Amino acid sequence: MASFLHVPATKSHNSSFTTVVAPGLADRPANEYFVPKYLSSTCYADCVANSAVAAQLASKRAAQATGSPGLSAASSRSTFGLFDGQTTPHLYSYSDLSKHSPLPPGLPGFQAYDLQESSLASAEDVPPHLPSCWSPEGVSQSMEIFGDMLEVKFAGPPAKGNEQEAAAVRANHPIPPQCGLFYFEVEVMSRGKDGYAFPLPRTSTHTFERDDQIVNERSFIGVGFCGPKVQLNKMPGWVSDSWGYHGDDGNTFACQNSGKQYGPTFSTNDVIGCGVNFRNGTAFYTKNGIAFETAFKDLKGTLYPAVGMRTIGEHIRANFGQREFVFDIESYMREEKAKTYKQIHTFQPPLELLGGKDSATADTAITQSIHKLISSYLAHNGYVDSVRAFLGDVQKETNAFSAPKGVSYGDVNGEESEIAEDVEAINRQKIRTAVLEGNINRALKLTELFFPKVFEENPEILFQLKCRKFVELMRSCALAKEESEYTDDDEMPDISKDDEDTDMLDGEAPAKPNLADLLNEALRYGQNLHESYRNQTLLSSTTDVQKALNDIFALMAYPDPINSPVAYLLAEEGRAPVAEDLNSAILVSQGKSSVAPLERLIQHTTMLMRELAEQGGQSAFVNVQHDFLAP
Repeated sequence: MASFLHVPATKSHNSSFTTVVAPGLADRPANEYFVPKYLSSTCYADCVANSAVAAQLASKRAAQATGSPGLSAASSRSTFGLFDGQTTPHLYSYSDLSKHSPLPPGLPGFQAYDLQESSLASAEDVPPHLPSCWSPEGVSQSMEIFGDMLEVKFAGPPAKGNEQEAAAVRANHPIPPQCGLFYFEVEVMSRGKDGYAFPLPRTSTHTFERDDQIVNERSFIGVGFCGPKVQLNKMPGWVSDSWGYHGDDGNTFACQNSGKQYGPTFSTNDVIGCGVNFRNGTAFYTKNGIAFETAFKDLKGTLYPAVGMRTIGEHIRANFGQREFVFDIESYMREEKAKTYKQIHTFQPPLELLGGKDSATADTAITQSIHKLISSYLAHNGYVDSVRAFLGDVQKETNAFSAPKGVSYGDVNGEESEIAEDVEAINRQKIRTAVLEGNINRALKLTELFFPKVFEENPEILFQLKCRKFVELMRSCALAKEESEYTDDDEMPDISKDDEDTDMLDGEAPAKPNLADLLNEALRYGQNLHESYRNQTLLSSTTDVQKALNDIFALMAYPDPINSPVAYLLAEEGRAPVAEDLNSAILVSQGKSSVAPLERLIQHTTMLMRELAEQGGQSAFVNVQHDFLAP
């Protein structure tokens, strides 16, 4: 599949020219995104994935507000893809991003983000598209665009020696600074019928490899970029706000028609690459996978990839990331990212911002802050034993650490620390563990016992737990069915490990019921659940009761749910969001923040990096999720 973006057939300003669109291209959605693999660790990739989740949430809320079932999959879906160097692009949809299920095969390196709703960008704040094909807008009738809008051919009239008679085409979207580095390649399919029709005098800037060589062995094709208002009747680089590298003489042109010697000439079968680096505002070129030195500096403003021609039959095909590049752009990206982090690590902020008047005091203040962030995160999530162990290690190393609220320890002379019991944290830990183990009954009973107001104040959390209980019952049925189909010599699948569910608050699990009993229990519980909520629609702005019930009840439509289209509902990964939501609700009911300071710091840092990346610069190379949080 070579086509992935819907580009409708449009007419240029010249009414006699209509772009040729490949069959089937106009049938694809117009709001598809893709992220080439070399950009998967950039701030842009983070923005794309994050906006996908935000847009789906907004779509659900809009459907709930209007009482409509929501937009159809065909009309509302926006697709996000990652290219892994293969010839077939992989597309990723909003619905895929929102599921807590394993990624589809063939998506190495792409991280689906499970973010707190508060950290999501608004649906209107969608990321800009990457350039992905050539645009017919403003193109001369001399140019034909075809082949999924990636190929361009100069169809005439001939230039007749006048260098001003040329034509150019630019990409469908400008290069977003958030990507940090953008790279595309142009393959010269043909240098044209006549090439540059006239031999040049020896006083010219051209360099010949032999005495009988003439210019028609070189293409008069220019590869570069330009601004949005540049007229497309000149070669790239010949006019203001335009830059280009030309094949007939190997010169670069920067906003004027006088060139500068840069690299070799190029012609048929050569692949010319162009990279724009927003870290330092420069651009470079490659030929057949070999990179040259910096071509342009101090680049600013809105830039579109562009290519120009002036000889009949000149023919190029662009690659904006749909196929594997000839040049190793991934290694180049890693080098640029390493340069960014080297500068970050060597940066020394003012001492007064670090809480000290000298470097030693500042270092101590930083260490204390890190310790507090870690211990508060562990306490927030109920990891009491881990907090004890961590604070014990800290006290052995320093006596300058002040324990967080609710935790105290004795002297600092090596004696064992006496840590106050945080009963509330222990209880939250028990509840969290029960949910993560799939023991929803235990979680319900413990919550009602220790935090009786939580379900009264948060009915959507109670509904969420009840839905998860039905899923766990169906999961038990599915596992029991699989187990009954295996002989004693067969190996059970990994999905059955650590999955014993019990209604008991302590100790021993009862004997395993048979499959029929499990099915009957699931059926009865599902009927009771449906009856309890049959007349309710919304429990909160994000909880559509009937849709949620329909989703989980779909498990009963398949004889083998584990291998069905709704198998993702049974995945153990689906327990974690329920546990997080319940833990947050408990914290709020106790007058505490639903988000740990460390999580809030990460959210704040992520949003700041996105704001900075919109201006380009080094921040575009930083992806907090990918670089620090991804497993």
